Amino acid sequence: MIESVHAAPRAIPIRTARLITLASAMVALAGCGGDTSTPAGSSKSDAAASACPRRDTTAAYVAIKEYIKGTVPTPQRFLTAAGTDSAAPADGFRAMQDKGPSFYYGSDVASQKKIRDKLANDGPYASLLIVVRGTTRSTNGDTVTMRLGGHYIGGEHEGKMSTARAVSVVCRDSTWKLSKVTEEAAP
Repeated sequence: MIESVHAAPRAIPIRTARLITLASAMVALAGCGGDTSTPAGSSKSDAAASACPRRDTTAAYVAIKEYIKGTVPTPQRFLTAAGTDSAAPADGFRAMQDKGPSFYYGSDVASQKKIRDKLANDGPYASLLIVVRGTTRSTNGDTVTMRLGGHYIGGEHEGKMSTARAVSVVCRDSTWKLSKVTEEAAP
C-alpha cells in the first residue's frame, strides 16, 4: 500500500503576499494597454471594435435607441423586419426591447397577419417597424453611421412613415456614444 505524504501548508508572510498581489496587478494592467499595432490578418475596424467591448453600448444599440428617442409620434411597441437585409441586428433589437415590447415582423403574409392581430388585441399603441437602410464604418472603425427609417403598423398611425435619419456613433473612452443625427430625405 502506498501512502501519500503531504507537506503541511506554509504561511506566506504578509509582505510576500502583498508583493505577489502587486506584481499580478501590474501584469494585468500592462496587458490592458497591450500592443497597439494591428495584428496580422485583422483590420483596424476589428481593433476599434475591441476597444468598445461593452455589450450595453454597441454601435447598433446606441444608434437604434437614439433613433427611437427622436421619433414622433412616440412609438410604444417595436418591430423589425425578420429575415431581411433591413432587419435590426441583435443588439439593435435589444435596444428596441429595452424601450418596449418588441416583435419580429416576418416577410410572409401569414406571419404578418399573426403579429398584426396580436398588436390589435393588445391595444391601440403606436407600433413602429424600424428598418435599417444601411450601415457604414469609418476606415479606422471608430465611427459607425446607421441609416434608419420605418413606418407604423396598425392603429391610427397605420402606414405613416417615420422620419428617416442617419445616426452616427463614435467610440470614445471604450464605449459607443452618440456623435450626430441627421435627417434624410424620404425614400
